[in-house]
Amino acid sequence: MRTVSVISVSFLIISCCFVTICAGSIDEPRSNWATEAYKRNCESVVFIQGDKVEERRGSIADSDRTFNGMGSGVIIDERGYIITNYHVVKDIRQIQVKTYDEKDHIATLVAKDADTDLALIKINTRTPLRPIAFGRSHDLMPGEVCMAIGNPYGYLFSLTDGRISAVNREVGVNDSSLVYRLAVQTNTEINPGNSGGPLINVHGEMIGINVAIRQGASGIAFATPVDLVVEVAAKLIGEVVEGQVSHGITVSQIEPSNYDAIKRFIIRVESVESNSPAALAGIQRGDILTGIGKYTLRNKLDFYRALLDTRANEDLAFSLFRNNEMIDVAVALGTPRNATLAHRQVSPQPAAAPQPAAATPRAATATNTVSDTERDRFVWENLGIQYAVMSAQEFARTHQKFLAKFDGGIVVRAVREGSPAEHAGLTTGDLLVGVGPWSMTSANDIRFLAWQEWNKLQSENESLPADVIREDTHYAAEIPMK
Repeated sequence: MRTVSVISVSFLIISCCFVTICAGSIDEPRSNWATEAYKRNCESVVFIQGDKVEERRGSIADSDRTFNGMGSGVIIDERGYIITNYHVVKDIRQIQVKTYDEKDHIATLVAKDADTDLALIKINTRTPLRPIAFGRSHDLMPGEVCMAIGNPYGYLFSLTDGRISAVNREVGVNDSSLVYRLAVQTNTEINPGNSGGPLINVHGEMIGINVAIRQGASGIAFATPVDLVVEVAAKLIGEVVEGQVSHGITVSQIEPSNYDAIKRFIIRVESVESNSPAALAGIQRGDILTGIGKYTLRNKLDFYRALLDTRANEDLAFSLFRNNEMIDVAVALGTPRNATLAHRQVSPQPAAAPQPAAATPRAATATNTVSDTERDRFVWENLGIQYAVMSAQEFARTHQKFLAKFDGGIVVRAVREGSPAEHAGLTTGDLLVGVGPWSMTSANDIRFLAWQEWNKLQSENESLPADVIREDTHYAAEIPMK
């Protein structure tokens, strides 16, 4: 009996302790810096994948090997611009992007900087995306806590955490001339699929782009510091802007004298081209730019983001600081220098497309004096594709799951370089099933769009939504009209 009593008492004491511990843990908050940082940035990370081709040149019997590549990317502008590692998208036949809301997109490679292994890609979206929160990397400290968001081995939007191990590393890549300079070393778990994703600090700000791991080691990974990422991303976005408008100024981002008071770069005008739009507006060398339009300038990237999607002869408000005085000026943007050369390019004539089995009622209103071959020339020159028609029977056989929404499609056979179709991300083999309010089920449908309606659509729309089926997946695209 005594033995039993002792055991019973002991059990009660242990049980009471267990309840007390559990009750205490329930009262503790589950949220912490990592959960908050994840919530702030998860929508700014994307999953990138696509088929890569590895060339083999050892012997005549060798053939190219195709494998699926995957990685991560970071949204840097709400209009769909994404920064990632160049090695993530290099040699990918079709860049496919999945956003955090599980929507699939077709991306185009806009620009690259092979020396830093960074690339700019673009997806078209009907709703604004959420750009990453930028931090700074100039004052990173070993021992500082950090975390990564990415897609290791295809496990989407995963979080891992660790610490900064070292800064300003110089890391060479095996069998390559690529060297990551000023790299941030971290013991945060990084795996294949994390490349191109963000390294984030305790304030929920991106401090680097994850790029590489040390093979054969554990807990040794590297990231490109965010200050360098911003510099390169600004250059790549700048290449896009220079193809749209001219402004006539060069700028630099410099460290403020008191970083604690101003947690951003200072954007200073370094030169002003004579008779340029900026010069005519009164902007001078040495001016400090603080804003353009709706954008506050925190770094050089913001300067070029503010100029995206602007047009020649558009007045844009520049806010600047000069001689302890705030000044607002209106800059009438000019025509890009390469515009004349671009319009002089001669496009090859496309082959005639197959005749449809039956014409749609709206296409019957087209003037009969223009030949089908001539209308197909407009399809090539205006929209930028050569095509073939997929019959309704073939569509029903191969794309049965889409029959509730679509009746057929136009198969893309070729895409003209620099065309609206290329900018929309279309590629050979895509099935174009809808553009704007129209279904694309016959040759007359695509001819009607590109010949009879094109000028009107250009005057009324910045872009047209398009529905594309690629490899049995439905994608949303935007065809630019300006």
